[in-house]
Amino acid sequence: MAMALADLIRGGELRRLKICAAPDCEAVLTDLSRNRSRIFCDTGNCGNRQHVAAYRQRQRED
Repeated sequence: MAMALADLIRGGELRRLKICAAPDCEAVLTDLSRNRSRIFCDTGNCGNRQHVAAYRQRQRED
C-alpha cells in the first residue's frame, strides 16, 4: 500500500484518493477508473446499499 501511495504522489495523482460517499462509511479509496468517477469503496458494499436505498425511495414515491 505504501508503494501505491508513493506512486500516486510521484505521478501527481493525489486527486485519485477519495473518501467513500456513503454517509455511514469513512473508508478511503483509490479511484483508478479512467474517468475518475468512482465514489464508493468496496469494503462494505457501500455502492450497492446506496443504490438499493435510492430504488426503494423511488418505489415509495410512486
